[in-house]
Amino acid sequence: MRMGRRVCVLGAASILVAAVACGQYEAPQEYSPEEARYFSAGAMVRDFAPRAGYSGGDSLAINFNAWMPVLGYHQGSVDVLFGYTRYTLKGATRAALFFSTTLTNDMPLLRGRPASLSLPILLAVDYTKAESAGADRDQFNIASLGLGLGLKFRSFTPGTEISASMAGIYHYSFESFSTGNGSSAAIVGDASILLRTIHIGDGIVFGYRFRYQNWSLGDGRWNYRVTTHGPYFGVML
Repeated sequence: MRMGRRVCVLGAASILVAAVACGQYEAPQEYSPEEARYFSAGAMVRDFAPRAGYSGGDSLAINFNAWMPVLGYHQGSVDVLFGYTRYTLKGATRAALFFSTTLTNDMPLLRGRPASLSLPILLAVDYTKAESAGADRDQFNIASLGLGLGLKFRSFTPGTEISASMAGIYHYSFESFSTGNGSSAAIVGDASILLRTIHIGDGIVFGYRFRYQNWSLGDGRWNYRVTTHGPYFGVML
């Protein structure tokens, strides 16, 4: 069952990759889709806690606030993030993991140089794990597949690009090791400056990410929310 779900998620992601690529080639010449490619490293404060309707009981509740190191890869319409951290809960050290892949197709609203405004349409896949004080079945292991819509502003010159975006995403979510399912909503934001005039690789990137996500699954056992934000630094290739 778990393997079948992963195949479905990867298949959906592959279909959108092809659609995004086609959409970019068909874009008018006066609108230039983002083509930067870079690896990034950063750290984000991750505040994870039960939300309204949680029914798992105090002994199994997961609640932590910790810095999470994050690695990222960005290329055009594709953005991949991976984060891992450890925290203390009820006197023991626990682990948390986050993985996401976002595919974006920007629909231009205002075209031309030196600035543009676009409407990003997103396909998002994410996986969140957070350990509790209970058994393996009591760990938070939730995968989500969703669609989103947002707004993106870009200002660019031959050597510098500034961008800022915000989007809302609605997901179908399911337990990784069970049949439970439900929904998840997220708000994601990113602001960055790309400096091609600094000759480290093809340039460098400074940015700041924000993500708020909540889950509502089953009888409320997995009703949680998380707020994550922090800076990152990247090198373009």
